[in-house]
Amino acid sequence: MDKAQEVFYAVVGAGDFALEKGRKFTDRKTTQKFYKDFVKRGRAITTKVRGSATTNQAVAQTKAARSQVKAAATSVTKAVRINAKATKEAPKTVTKTSTQAS
Repeated sequence: MDKAQEVFYAVVGAGDFALEKGRKFTDRKTTQKFYKDFVKRGRAITTKVRGSATTNQAVAQTKAARSQVKAAATSVTKAVRINAKATKEAPKTVTKTSTQAS
């Protein structure tokens, strides 16, 4: 496990512990013991959150929304291209229709 992830777990564990116990650290040995416990707690909490049904549902909804936004952007791009082409060709069509009507 890389150090950044370990520190993250320690912070999450520390928050959980602080809410649960709310006591202060006194010496270095105790602090190191608590730090290792924080890492363990943080890892357990994040694993629990990652594996929860609510998290999985949120991830699925985010993916669906991202897909819908991408599809909408594609549709708008196509519409703009078609509109630009029609606008560019409109004078030609008008002139051609006017000539044929005369």
